[in-house]
Amino acid sequence: MGKYRKRSGQFLAEGVRCVEQILENSNIEVEELIIQKGWSNDQLSAKTELPFFELETSDFGAVSDTDNPQGIVAVCKVPQESSIEILAQKSGVILATDAIQDPGNLGTIIRTACWFDVAGIIFGTGTVDSFHPKVVRSTAGATGVLPYISGNLNDLLPSFEREHWTTFLLDATEGSKNLDERPKTEKSILVVGNEGNGISDELFRDGRHTIKIDGNPNQVESLNAAIACSISLYEFSKK
Repeated sequence: MGKYRKRSGQFLAEGVRCVEQILENSNIEVEELIIQKGWSNDQLSAKTELPFFELETSDFGAVSDTDNPQGIVAVCKVPQESSIEILAQKSGVILATDAIQDPGNLGTIIRTACWFDVAGIIFGTGTVDSFHPKVVRSTAGATGVLPYISGNLNDLLPSFEREHWTTFLLDATEGSKNLDERPKTEKSILVVGNEGNGISDELFRDGRHTIKIDGNPNQVESLNAAIACSISLYEFSKK
């Protein structure tokens, strides 16, 4: 499916709530809607003049990515990536993911980033496809709201740093400052690492700041990546 998404430039958004929010946000170009036979258009509160294509239940099951389909799938156009030049001109917070592999985590991270109005997202190498059906479903309609780029963080981060962005690595190793003790900057990149391995060793460089979320590591080893990202973005959002 990932190869098809890249080849066709399309992705699927499934479920009533997800489809409704994508239609209402108007950030994503929806090309058509696929419905399961017997599904009523009245169940969709968002107004649309898009064509509906009805499939038999067995055929719809082949399109759906869930065990209990809700009867509607939107065929959407993958939005064009932004560029370093455009994102670097912004200010605020850019979120960068370093090999986030769980679709549910990434979807929650994207949704949270939208809530806190980050300037953009950098999907680092090894991160699950942000247009994977499970990711799209987890964003609850937030897919495509934020500008994004993807690639190797080793190559991308220095380009932003040359434009006066400060990189913060969310890492609980010895020497990391507590989140609320970090230096305040107008242009901040927050890097969230892999669920099991954390942030890649090669990203730890001079001039970058390691930060952590204060807590009780005697009770649990670590926070879930999406939860840690949410707490961090809340703290970064404070003026």
